[in-house]
Amino acid sequence: MSSSLRLRPPIRLLVDLVLLGLLIVLVENFGRIWGPLTKRGFFCDDESLMYPYRENTVSPMLLHWLGLYLPLISLVVLESFLSHRKDIASWGTLWPVYNTVRWFLYGYVFNDLLKGIGKQAIGRLRPHFFAVCSPHFLDGTSCSDASHRGALKYHTDYECQPNLSQATEEMLRDVNVSFPSGHSAMAFYGLVFVALHLRRRRWPLSGSLLSPVLQLACVALAWFVAISRVMDYKHHWSDVAAGSLLGAGSAFAVSQAAANEELQWRCQNSLANAKQVAAVVDGAAVKEGQQMPHDLSLVTCQISN
Repeated sequence: MSSSLRLRPPIRLLVDLVLLGLLIVLVENFGRIWGPLTKRGFFCDDESLMYPYRENTVSPMLLHWLGLYLPLISLVVLESFLSHRKDIASWGTLWPVYNTVRWFLYGYVFNDLLKGIGKQAIGRLRPHFFAVCSPHFLDGTSCSDASHRGALKYHTDYECQPNLSQATEEMLRDVNVSFPSGHSAMAFYGLVFVALHLRRRRWPLSGSLLSPVLQLACVALAWFVAISRVMDYKHHWSDVAAGSLLGAGSAFAVSQAAANEELQWRCQNSLANAKQVAAVVDGAAVKEGQQMPHDLSLVTCQISN
């Protein structure tokens, strides 16, 4: 019995690592698996696509620090600190850290996959489409020609002219993946997950406003990242709303799953400890010639979140 318990954590860890690795490979190669992006057309007088091109207020590197690296480091440090304070030995010390990290990483990949599906399937044009693409039609004309002004025609056959817009290949490749906002989805997922985790742990200084203030700071930071995408004309407001809801929803779902898994683990530990205590009591009672009735089914698991 003890040998099986010792083998269980490494096997579970190995299975989780393999599954997470497969999901990461899927997400990183999702564009190749999906195939060509959906190519959407446009109206020449669509003012929502006429904004200028601007650089990112929140760069991709900064986004990854805010939505992935810092939340992950914070969760590992917090769970390690809380587990070290408790009288738990061996695997029990590492299990809360392992459980939090695996669910956080799973949710990150899950959130990224849903975002990728949206971008590939919708193919929505960004607000700076005209500035980056400078579209020309197959007959050599463009939206600036008099024949296309005021004409309610939906154009789908066009080619971008990077020699006119000075757009890079990356800018052209990125011009029709506006929905949903990836910045908003990642920022809201990572930071909302941390906020929910702090609320569940009631840390730091339970009973004070310190923990709610930290949670508010996480949400406010995610909100700033989201609105910066509208400020920079990278996304329409509906793209940002969808990305924010996607990230926050993923964080809620995954955080709840992690909490339920921890509750089940603690209940199993409580029952195992109760069985050990009952066995010791039975042994002592037998030596003294007494019979101590007990019913393990009456043991309840109480977790204070």
